[in-house]
Amino acid sequence: MSENEHNIENGTSDKVPKPYSKYRPKDDEGLKLNFKVNPKLSLPYLIVAFIFFMSLYLVYLFVDGIIIPSIVHSKDLVQIPNLSGKNLDDGMRILTERGLGYKIAKEIYSEEFPSRTIVNQSPVKGSEVKEGRTVYLTVSKGKETVSAPYLMGMSLSQARLEIVKRGLEIGDISYDFSDYIGKDSVMGQGISGGRYVPFGSVINLTVSQGSDSQIPVPALIGLQYDDVEFLLIEQGFILGNVSYQYSETFTPNTVIEQNPPQGELHLNGTTVDIIVSK
Repeated sequence: MSENEHNIENGTSDKVPKPYSKYRPKDDEGLKLNFKVNPKLSLPYLIVAFIFFMSLYLVYLFVDGIIIPSIVHSKDLVQIPNLSGKNLDDGMRILTERGLGYKIAKEIYSEEFPSRTIVNQSPVKGSEVKEGRTVYLTVSKGKETVSAPYLMGMSLSQARLEIVKRGLEIGDISYDFSDYIGKDSVMGQGISGGRYVPFGSVINLTVSQGSDSQIPVPALIGLQYDDVEFLLIEQGFILGNVSYQYSETFTPNTVIEQNPPQGELHLNGTTVDIIVSK
């Protein structure tokens, strides 16, 4: 009997490995993990998680259903008053008396509403809100302003142009004498230059007529030279330079040119130069 047969018979035989075959699965297929949940061990954790989430849910129901409603419904309803057109101070006082807050949300220029007047509000008038609600106000800054131009010494036509360019209007025009401002130039304005005024404001002007001591220069052309000096003195002028020039039009000793020209306004004592024909 062979040794293997003897071992088999006695039950002490070692396992003899089988020859390898691709058709036979390998004996060592690797470590297989096999986790099994034990219901008895997991139950306490499930109970704790259930109690935790149920507690959160009950707290939510309590806050949402009892606490918040009690806070909200504890405040009285207040009707929003009509504040449009009211002075800002009056509007704030009215809101305070009704238990409402206020905030200036915006300030705008307005042609209709004077400065510090309430133009708009939110919530609108008549709305019912909880006491303590903030009312947002739009307040007027009045008309938009512009700097008035400085017009002194300008001609009347130039002053008109400057006034229109600034969005202003020219008002009444009066005339007066001036020893310092030339004729037809602005010697006074109703709104001083540099002052800020609303758009569309009216500026009244005073225009110079020249000096009240100015007189027109008499007409000398065509007069005889012998008569000129006496006439000038009589009119308040002085004979100035006298020069001679040949002329085919005028007879000799006749004035053919003068400076200043006739009709121009000048002060008493102004000299007048003439040219006399030979």
